[in-house]
Amino acid sequence: MVSKKQKFRTVLLIIILAIAIIAGVFGVSYAKGSVVFPWELTAKQEEEPQVAEEPEAEKVKEATAKEEELEKEVEKVEEPEEPEEPVEEEPETSAATTGVSLDYYGALHVEDGKLVDESGDVAVLTGVSSHGLSWYPEYVTPETIESLRNNWGINVIRLAMYTSDYNGYCVAGEDVQNTLKDNIDAAVEAATENDMYVIIDWHILNDSNPNEYKAQAIQFFGEMVRKYEDNENVIYEICNEPNGDTTWEDICAYADEVIPVIRNVDSDAAILVGTPNWSSDLDSVVEAPLDYDNIMYTYHFYAGTHKSSARNTLTDALDAGLPVFISEYGFVSADGDGSVDTKEAAKWQDIIDEYQLSTCIWNLSNKAEGSALISSDCDKTADWEEEELSEQGQYFVNMLQSIDTSKQDDEEISDETSEDINEKEQKLNEEKSNMEKKR
Repeated sequence: MVSKKQKFRTVLLIIILAIAIIAGVFGVSYAKGSVVFPWELTAKQEEEPQVAEEPEAEKVKEATAKEEELEKEVEKVEEPEEPEEPVEEEPETSAATTGVSLDYYGALHVEDGKLVDESGDVAVLTGVSSHGLSWYPEYVTPETIESLRNNWGINVIRLAMYTSDYNGYCVAGEDVQNTLKDNIDAAVEAATENDMYVIIDWHILNDSNPNEYKAQAIQFFGEMVRKYEDNENVIYEICNEPNGDTTWEDICAYADEVIPVIRNVDSDAAILVGTPNWSSDLDSVVEAPLDYDNIMYTYHFYAGTHKSSARNTLTDALDAGLPVFISEYGFVSADGDGSVDTKEAAKWQDIIDEYQLSTCIWNLSNKAEGSALISSDCDKTADWEEEELSEQGQYFVNMLQSIDTSKQDDEEISDETSEDINEKEQKLNEEKSNMEKKR
């Protein structure tokens, strides 16, 4: 039997073990912070702020989100987006146009008193003459020449290079000579690129007699023809307007030395020869024409001065078979000024159309005179609007608009038709030949 003393010891041991276990568990919990003594509770509450209830936290989040959105909006206002650079639109051109594009005929020659193409069909060149290259070089630039071709439709430009007047080729020195030749070179290249003919004009005027600078002319044309011998579109005008007491015999003597210089290099180039009395005396030429092929004689008129008698001189020479090229003319007075004489201009234009004459109107510049095609208050050198043209310029453009190009179109259609017929005939002949072989 277990004594009371032993029972007491056993119970006491159990109590001690229980206390030890409870104390151990409590100690571990206290160490982890799971248990707080009453005297620590007040201090802990003072140290730690109370956690907001769940609904309050959500309100704070919403307020914060709205505040952030407002800040973003403010940033957008404070830092505006950089504006896009505007795209510059090209201004629409309202340049005066004719709706006409005159033919480019290829290589030219003179036959039966007419300027013709390789097929023998009449070639009509219609265009403008520059003013003096030393005065107005800005009107013979590539941009200007392209504009003349695209807007006005002309197919020839004449380069008037003065010999003795203002910075003339023969009096101004080597630097000016080189500049003039550079201008000519750029113009020839531009004309070639735009399917235009170009006249290189030895523009005598106040020197009157071409023999005065004959040596310089020989040197100049020798250089030009060597440079452009492969250009079928270059025409040489060897003396602009012989005047004063210069006779046709004087001109012939000059031509007999200058023309061979060109012919020795280019045997087929078209050459224009000036005539006495400012290129208006054709009677003496009819009596004793030069003995060269591909030669034409220049005739100049101004409608305000030259009227019926001058027209008779021209038509008489044409009827006699003389090849004539009107390398300079105007619808104003012979001094280059005044208003357009529309009545006389129409009569001259009728003759030009009837005889299919080639012409260059004087002059492409904005000089303050009636013959200038551009208004004197216009500084543009291309793409002129109608109101930027002078009275003569507007008259000329209107005249170009009235040119009848139907003959050109008919000739093209006719050529195409004949080619088609030839092809068909050739095919038929081949078929017949094959059939005969089979037989």
